[in-house]
Amino acid sequence: MALSQSDFDNWRSDQVTKAFMQAARERVEDAKDVLSVQAGFDPKEDNYLRGLIQAYREMQDFRVEDAQEADQ
Repeated sequence: MALSQSDFDNWRSDQVTKAFMQAARERVEDAKDVLSVQAGFDPKEDNYLRGLIQAYREMQDFRVEDAQEADQ
């Protein structure tokens, strides 16, 4: 599926997208807060939270070029 820069910019500026991205930022901060006080007690939970943080950051950093590369 082809995605133009204009389509991507429209999606990024949409209120629903903005609310979703804000919720993602809040989840990252919450996970960081949990890790700051509980890291080391449960390695599986630490790994889960680190993965969650990485996944949300990757989503937040998504660029239109990423979609274009996937299409090739």
